[in-house]
Amino acid sequence: MIKKHKNLLRYSFDCLSRYRMRSAVIIVTFLIATTMVSAVLFTKEGLEKEAEISVRMAPDLTVQYLKAGRVAPIPLDYANTIAEVEGVKSVVPRIWGYAGISTYTFTVIGLDTSLIPYATFGSIESGRFLKPDDAGKGNIVIGKLIAGLLNVKVGDDIILLSESVEANKFHVVGLFSDASSIYTADMIVMSIQDARQFFRMPEGYVTDFAVYVEDYEQPANVATKMSFLPNVRILDQDLLLRGYKAAYGARGGIFVTLWTILLVGAALVAFSQAVVVGHESKFEVGLLKTFGFSTLDIIEVRLVESLVLGFFATSLGMVLGYIYAAYLNAPGLVDILLGWAFLPREFRLPVFVSWTSVFSIYAVTVIPLMITTVVPAWLNAITDPELAMRRAAA
Repeated sequence: MIKKHKNLLRYSFDCLSRYRMRSAVIIVTFLIATTMVSAVLFTKEGLEKEAEISVRMAPDLTVQYLKAGRVAPIPLDYANTIAEVEGVKSVVPRIWGYAGISTYTFTVIGLDTSLIPYATFGSIESGRFLKPDDAGKGNIVIGKLIAGLLNVKVGDDIILLSESVEANKFHVVGLFSDASSIYTADMIVMSIQDARQFFRMPEGYVTDFAVYVEDYEQPANVATKMSFLPNVRILDQDLLLRGYKAAYGARGGIFVTLWTILLVGAALVAFSQAVVVGHESKFEVGLLKTFGFSTLDIIEVRLVESLVLGFFATSLGMVLGYIYAAYLNAPGLVDILLGWAFLPREFRLPVFVSWTSVFSIYAVTVIPLMITTVVPAWLNAITDPELAMRRAAA
């Protein structure tokens, strides 16, 4: 029995080389489909992983002030009221916004350096994080993307232009690691005093509050206890994470839809090629059945051909998709998935490969290919051998 299956396997590989045109057409069509879907899924999962890391680094709650339905500076006095809410561990005032350097725009965050221990931004690759005595001294910590774009390192000075087009000099004391490339890549962290001067924020006001809750409390429960505060909007980590995943899922869904259409087309091409080859191999099938091949033997031969073609094309497509996303930075895809107006070329797209994605890609490529090639083989195999050879010779 084992020898029989070995012989059928050997014959299947002979058929692959004999019908080169069919094999080439199927491999190319499925290769294009799997390359694109692999890049989309691997990138989408990488972005979702980055979103989870970013949310974990974000505060438990973010309290913003609304005026006429728009976000406005919040009075600093709110911090005392929020700190008295049961379950609140720390309230960190923040002043943040955007600053331009040349043609680039970065996120600038100013924090109360005396409360920094409660704020988490990830690990520091070189230098150090801000200390309480850095307040008002112009010391900053920057992300790796900024360091790469400006070619600066710890100990260098950089010039930031404020909204009033005033030049402000800052000293780099630390560099974030790339543990979260999206969250800290374009971030500049400074003391809240420096940020107040840079953004010309009026005394007694801040942009928002980063609220950290006690370990025994749920952020959502603490947020409910703050509902008495007027004109505030409270954002928790779960809400931010759902927003990130919804955005990435919606954008990725556009490509998944196009990919589904492409896969259907590839399956139809495979079916067409199988029908053509099936017609050409009618004499061969009739001869095989005359030599004692059963219907199941012929179907097994075609199944092996489909498995080999599908596995090879899908595997190669996933490798190319990974290279396209991880090493080439997915040109034409990254802007749509992220939805950002501008992305420096130095930004490296996060890519993550999960077993779920790999299994899904194999399932939706190999199985349809097997079905579209086995059905014509079955129709030929159940035909009377003498009749099949006569039709093929006609």
